[in-house]
Amino acid sequence: MRLAGSRAAAPVKYALRGWPAIEGPVRRLYARALEDPPSRRILARNDGLAASDASPAGRFCGAPFRQADLYEYGHIGVCCVTWLPTTVGDLNRDSLAEAWNSETAQAIRESIFDGSFRYCDHAVCPRIQSGELPTLDEASRDPELAPWVRQRRVKLDRGPTFINLCNDPSCNLRCPSCRAGTIQYTTGPDYARRKRLMDKLVDEVFAAPTARRFTLNVTGSGDPFGSRMFREFLFGLDGGRFPNLKINLQTNGVLFTPETWRRIGKIHRNLQGVLVSFDAASEATYAITRPPGRWDVLLENTAHLVERRRAGDFDRLRLDFVVQADNFTEMSDFVRLGRRLGVDQVSFSLVVDWETWPEATFREKCIWRRDHPRFADFLDILREPLFDDPFVDLGNLTAYRELALDA
Repeated sequence: MRLAGSRAAAPVKYALRGWPAIEGPVRRLYARALEDPPSRRILARNDGLAASDASPAGRFCGAPFRQADLYEYGHIGVCCVTWLPTTVGDLNRDSLAEAWNSETAQAIRESIFDGSFRYCDHAVCPRIQSGELPTLDEASRDPELAPWVRQRRVKLDRGPTFINLCNDPSCNLRCPSCRAGTIQYTTGPDYARRKRLMDKLVDEVFAAPTARRFTLNVTGSGDPFGSRMFREFLFGLDGGRFPNLKINLQTNGVLFTPETWRRIGKIHRNLQGVLVSFDAASEATYAITRPPGRWDVLLENTAHLVERRRAGDFDRLRLDFVVQADNFTEMSDFVRLGRRLGVDQVSFSLVVDWETWPEATFREKCIWRRDHPRFADFLDILREPLFDDPFVDLGNLTAYRELALDA
């Protein structure tokens, strides 16, 4: 395990491992990735992030072979933009199908095969840090992935099977780790621009009934029910026209009331999982991390979701916790809270830079920094045995757990 020093230099280190056996424009994109301004800016402000010594070389990540993310201004990615800060197309000019096999998309897939993962932020990606990525040999035996893995194919003959809608940041909360203030697009030109892109995607993916197997995630950008655009889409979607569609809802839970549950009745059979963001284990801390949410409402709504989960209405209920200086002392209590509520899993991730705080404030929130005055307290908490429970997904905190146990 290592603690990263100058994170901005990391992509160059990975680039020196060798170029893939391809030439022309795709190879030039490798060089361009090293100078990607958003990537370098994020890396610089995440300087000091702990990272496992484990290399992803010889491993396989299926995200660029399965996943398409749509972002606010039309950019299309093949993974979470925090973990892989390079986009593969623009819905303003491209169709989803065109972006899916663009030169950039192919270059990203080749970086998985050559073992460099050069487009990925290795220290932030929870899949790299947790060591959960399968080996190339294991992936070659996966029925879905085998044809591409065995032939090292980067141009795919089918579209994405996981579509992540992150194209509207509208939300009923104003969590400081995510945004500087309230964001709501309900009318006017800003709403119209976002709606136009959404309509274009819906026309391409949902215009006609299909038995195709694919998954839809709503949303990684705000809240599916705090957004007018997503809310109306979900209320109006007829899951019966898409019998093999699975839907995951990523929500803060405050508006996911029993009445909301009733209004999404036409997709009940399509629901696969629900992820509820808590970022706290007490009302006092919740008021800091997720204003102006109501703790009592969150607990009531989560209890209702637990009932629906036990009734078999969907397959998985997870609670999420973004670790920062304001809440890290409640990590253990959060695990216990998840157990009491009866959910399937609790998941942790480190606060990272969305440029919502001034740099000095962001550094104060980064309990994961070695120079943070309470860094030792953070490690003390991570020594607790309950973090070894499979019920707990430590994600990109895994290296810190190892560091705590080694100290």
